[in-house]
Amino acid sequence: MDFKSVEYIWSTIKVIPFAVVLYDSQKQTYKVNSQAQSIFDLPSQNNFIEADFKNVILTSPESKKHLKINQLFEKYLVINTSCHILLHKNNTALQLNAKLAQLSNNLHIATFDVIKQSKDEQYNFDKIISKISTDLIDIQNDNIDSHIEFALKAIGTVCHADRSYLFKFSDDGKSMRNTHEWVNQGVKPFKDQLQNIPKDALPYFFNLMNTTHIFKVNDVAALPEKAIKEKQEFQLEQIQSVLCIGLRYDKELIGFIGCDCVKQKREWSDLDLIRLKLVGEMIASALKNINYKHELQYIQQQLITANLQLNEQVNTDGLTDIANRRCFDDTLQNELLRCTRHQQPIGLIMCDIDFFKSYNDNYGHQQGDEVLKSVAQALKAMCKRQGDLAARYGGEEFAIILPATDAVNSLKFATLIQKKIEELSIEHNYSSVSSKLTISMGVYSLIPKQNTTAQNLISGADSALYNAKETGRNKIANDSDCK
Repeated sequence: MDFKSVEYIWSTIKVIPFAVVLYDSQKQTYKVNSQAQSIFDLPSQNNFIEADFKNVILTSPESKKHLKINQLFEKYLVINTSCHILLHKNNTALQLNAKLAQLSNNLHIATFDVIKQSKDEQYNFDKIISKISTDLIDIQNDNIDSHIEFALKAIGTVCHADRSYLFKFSDDGKSMRNTHEWVNQGVKPFKDQLQNIPKDALPYFFNLMNTTHIFKVNDVAALPEKAIKEKQEFQLEQIQSVLCIGLRYDKELIGFIGCDCVKQKREWSDLDLIRLKLVGEMIASALKNINYKHELQYIQQQLITANLQLNEQVNTDGLTDIANRRCFDDTLQNELLRCTRHQQPIGLIMCDIDFFKSYNDNYGHQQGDEVLKSVAQALKAMCKRQGDLAARYGGEEFAIILPATDAVNSLKFATLIQKKIEELSIEHNYSSVSSKLTISMGVYSLIPKQNTTAQNLISGADSALYNAKETGRNKIANDSDCK
């Protein structure tokens, strides 16, 4: 076909009362009538090339991928079949109904018609989408069900469906279950019956969902023979039309959102598909956020537990399972500062097991370790108030911190400790003071001043302990005994 014949054809076509584009694949040129120029915001000229359409933004409603003008003719549009595309201009998306016809091997024409949507319908849907989006952005686990059910009701109503629902696939992907469902008035619900549906029960559906993530059926009666199981199930549920969109996050198919028509068949439009996909993506994002929150909470709990365990390990004596020297030093410093602020007394008791070396040498180190454990647990059991602390100070020596405890009560506490050790009745035949295990104690208490240090307390209690050991052991000495 020569240029003159193309011009002749175009002279006839261009007067068609709707938008027309003529494409010459051999010359890679386009002719655009006045209506199409208006829709695509193109200048008035005779011939166009690809570059002239650089500001024309076209997308597929399903994939949302941008389409070049030549792709419309060569890949996207199907001859004699209507198809929807989106034209983006002035921050809005116009939905176009496009149809392709072939004039010769290299000449094709496409007609474009703007699908006019009810302003009220679009406004209502925009409000609904805004509400759904707001509800699902910061969704919490305790209110997710109500928000998903609202979203299903909204999309079911907008798409003129009788049922809308959410299905989730099992972790292994071999089955699915209906987790949420909305049904129109007078329509039978099926959620309870649609639990743990095996994959092989609906093979045709599962195959399409896994490959295209879309299952669109305008007329269930027209399903192919290989969809016999699906057809039987849909007829059981009295479904005439069905539309399902897969839900994905992290590139994994986790389920699908869908709509059914029971009372009458529906020719699902691209707009139905877009709207259902939009709501599905919002729900998938909400489920993803919930999952992330659960994972974050689990990790945080693990960190808390690990930190507690680490803190316990760092501050606990490995043999006796009571506070170690590090914990003792930190606690004494903190309690000293607190008692200084409140001008309260603080007591410190230093304990030493009498003749422990003789015990170790004669009973063995293993038995000696058992004695240290028994004494440590007895001291720990005595410290019942918050702030009281029994610690292993070193070797066979222990220390007890007594916040808000004066000298008199510190001595009483030491007397109770002595009695507790006697009750253990641990045999020690190599002690020169008793046939049973005993301890010596030094007690020191004061009301600290700003210049009082932890070492002042330790030195006072240590001097008293030295006095108790030097004057016969199995004794309690206090700071006054050292003066």
